[in-house]
Amino acid sequence: MRRTRIALSRIALLVTFLLAFTALAPSPAHAATLTPRARMYQATNNSRLNNSLRKVDIHLTMSKLARRHSIAMANRGSIFHTSNPSSFYLKGVRWSTWGENVGVTGGTVAGIQEAFMNSPAHRSNILHRGFRRVAVGTFRDANGYLWVTVFFYG
Repeated sequence: MRRTRIALSRIALLVTFLLAFTALAPSPAHAATLTPRARMYQATNNSRLNNSLRKVDIHLTMSKLARRHSIAMANRGSIFHTSNPSSFYLKGVRWSTWGENVGVTGGTVAGIQEAFMNSPAHRSNILHRGFRRVAVGTFRDANGYLWVTVFFYG
């Protein structure tokens, strides 16, 4: 009788643990609610992992600066690179190598990531072994266009 109670207690504990664990796991509905910035970061890391490279970490403070750049592009109505990243965007950040991808799409994050991967210069930034961190800024304008800035550095 005592062994049965212990066994039932262990089973109950295991079931409780499994229920709690599955409740915390991301659901497909959660994935659909990711922000464009989070999806862009995820797409960048997926491209790296698919090419046997380690993930890059995201720098949230610099991502705010990347978003500002995306807003500036939207306001001008054209894509352009930052003029001097070392004097503004990377001030106070330790880095030795730098890259930048900018773009705009009327479609999805997956579409812009595909375009980046089909462009040799953009692909080179995404798959650069020396990059360890990224900053991702996105902005969707009133017309539905998604403006994207990704800073890479290592």
